[in-house]
Amino acid sequence: MLNIRRTVLTGLAVVAIGAVWHAKTSAQENSSSGVVTVFDHAKMDASFAKSFSNGGSGILWTHTSSKGTYGVDTHNRESAKAACKPEGCSHKDFTEVVYVVSGAAPLMVGGTTKTAAPNKFGGRSIQGGESFRVSQGDVYIMPPDTVHWYKNVEAPFRDVGVSVP
Repeated sequence: MLNIRRTVLTGLAVVAIGAVWHAKTSAQENSSSGVVTVFDHAKMDASFAKSFSNGGSGILWTHTSSKGTYGVDTHNRESAKAACKPEGCSHKDFTEVVYVVSGAAPLMVGGTTKTAAPNKFGGRSIQGGESFRVSQGDVYIMPPDTVHWYKNVEAPFRDVGVSVP
């Protein structure tokens, strides 16, 4: 289990380095100097608090380049209204790398469902699919158009999602 966690964290590091390199390259398209953005723990705590008051999600950072829009979101799933509904959610135009900061939950992935529109909730409950228990320190990568949702969230369940086109 420890080797799997190390492998996943190593994979996340490689993806994050690639995303940062690509974002840096894109940010430098019209600039002669690099761009560094730092979010200290106080800013992260404030972003989680804001996401809680907004119903579960908050935008921490976005950048649009010729390659697409990159983003970092904080999610605070401490209430039932903050989690994806049992009908699931999906991301149409991006892959999301997710780091679980606190809490735990079974992550339900795949199966069949009928959704009203991309990035929206709707339809009927997911049938089939796989269940992965995710908890503090875990990282997972959710590809585009992959239906997913959290079941029986153990609060405080907080994560940071990095959207990569």
